[in-house]
Amino acid sequence: MIAVSLSVTAQTHRFIYDVTYKPDSASIELRKTNYYLDINPDETFYYERQFFVSDSIFKSSGLRTFAGKTSDLLSKNRKLNQYILYSIQNFEIYQLKDNPVISWNIEKETKMYASLQLQKATTNFGGRKWTAWFSKEFPFQEGPYKFHGLPGMIVEIYDDKKNYHFVLNKTENFDDIQFIDFYKNAKRRAAEIPYTKYQAMLLSYFNDPLKFLNSGQLEINENSKLLLDDGTSIYKPEDLRKYSIQEKERIKKYNNPIELDKAVKYPDIK
Repeated sequence: MIAVSLSVTAQTHRFIYDVTYKPDSASIELRKTNYYLDINPDETFYYERQFFVSDSIFKSSGLRTFAGKTSDLLSKNRKLNQYILYSIQNFEIYQLKDNPVISWNIEKETKMYASLQLQKATTNFGGRKWTAWFSKEFPFQEGPYKFHGLPGMIVEIYDDKKNYHFVLNKTENFDDIQFIDFYKNAKRRAAEIPYTKYQAMLLSYFNDPLKFLNSGQLEINENSKLLLDDGTSIYKPEDLRKYSIQEKERIKKYNNPIELDKAVKYPDIK
């Protein structure tokens, strides 16, 4: 059950969401995780809990470990209402800027959630139909991911196909501004590219997942092996062909982003 607290003197207001989603829209498989929304005076930061865990380990021990999704760092300039998505691809960091305008239909229906009175709102965004429940008891017009613009804080939001479901679980307040190290690194290194170029880059990787090998940069023979990022050991050319097909199948299967209209249209595997 949600623990609601709010401090007018806090520099960072943290909202922790339970997120349930389908990585594959054609499957009944559901994954659950937590996402943090940190609202600072000038910026908001939205990121998976694994970033927070990794950042805490690094600050306490100096060790860098990470096991989360590498395309889920999102920041927002509150004055410009501009979002930046940071995506790590093949050891490079890219930033994709977006100024989404969400048109809400605010309805009369209300319900109680914990001690909060919520009001219903609906919208079409990113190729999906969404239902949101917001609370006017928070002095923010924010929500998970890029959802914003209601006269209150979004406590719950889900799409009509049950692909994504966000529910506020907990709130925290901090006297100092919270800023995880991953954002510092991303802001320093990220190259800005348009969504069209980003999608083309993902499509290029799909067409040739082992391009760095096929270009002749590395050779596999009986005296050597290649260890891929996912732990797969490649010993011979036949393994490469098998891995390439498996990687393409994985990419096509897990192609169900929140903004469905930004999904890459991958071709059939031959």
